[in-house]
Amino acid sequence: MITLTTNILGTFALKNERIIEQILFPDNPCEIAERLEKVETSVCKEEIELINKLFNSGVREISANNPERFRGNEFNINFVPGKTIPDPYLIAESIGISKKEVDRLMSSANIELTKRKLQVVEKDKIIMQAVAAIDDIDEVSNRLVERLREWHSINFPELDHLIQNHRLYAELIQKLGSRENFKNKKNIKFGIESRFVDAVSDAAESSFGAEFTKEDIEIIKTFSSPVVELYENKKKIEEYIEEMMKEVAPNINALCGALLGARLIALSGSLNRMSILPASTIQILGAEDAFFKFLKTGKKPPKHGIIFQLPEIRGAPRSIRGKIARTFAAKVSLASRIDANKGEFIGDKLNDDFLKKVEKLK
Repeated sequence: MITLTTNILGTFALKNERIIEQILFPDNPCEIAERLEKVETSVCKEEIELINKLFNSGVREISANNPERFRGNEFNINFVPGKTIPDPYLIAESIGISKKEVDRLMSSANIELTKRKLQVVEKDKIIMQAVAAIDDIDEVSNRLVERLREWHSINFPELDHLIQNHRLYAELIQKLGSRENFKNKKNIKFGIESRFVDAVSDAAESSFGAEFTKEDIEIIKTFSSPVVELYENKKKIEEYIEEMMKEVAPNINALCGALLGARLIALSGSLNRMSILPASTIQILGAEDAFFKFLKTGKKPPKHGIIFQLPEIRGAPRSIRGKIARTFAAKVSLASRIDANKGEFIGDKLNDDFLKKVEKLK
């Protein structure tokens, strides 16, 4: 049987421990590291080229280490587990490369691999800090907007009930200030749905609120400005997280969405740690209090944690939420392992598979 092996030198096909085909990697530590990182979970371009050569020569079964990584590439070849991994030094000797040269390449490639893994770690830490920043903004903005609503309600109490969206409320106060300015429908059309314009204008006309002086209005508008700015900053950070997730965890991003995926990474402690968590743990991330209560009292364990934010779980009948949550957590677990090892992008396929299973459960 033909054995396929890939090492720092390139990819090789062996028969009876003799090389029958080979494609060498470029003599560049960065490119070697890129290939070695790729073959941890997927297939590099040199392997694809060599496998196609073997197929064209009539080969239909190949022995390889970690054969699972070849199965997503639609090769018409059966891959079976290899019993041994050929020694790279023996391969190097057979093609005229010295042990000293192998050691040099190995050292350089390992340094590059370490750099690449550290860069990923740093970036997932950045994502975690961005998630924490959003939580801080939410906490601060909620307190400030509560104060703003109480303050402005002295002048226009009806607006507090008519405008539920905190950001829109703060923007209206910043722009218009006094109740008098809400009487003009043209003034309030910029951010309010048309069906609410008449209600707000009519409420301003018949309001029971107290009168504010010009100085009162100016100071409350001043207070509203940082509230609006906080919401603008939150939006910018969310957009930043979306871009970072596409780069650092593309499969998690495609499956969960950027913000939910980022929160799962943050709750796990890192992308690497998330990749080794069992699906059952990922399923209840964010529900630790409920889980410890279950351990203490023996009551029903939580069926889901923060993944409840997913529309497919949140909108499902209560009787099947647990099954959907388990299915989703299993997909997330797989996505995290691929992303942590910088494997190929299969996020769309994972998402499609998940949605099909949800339909079957309904």
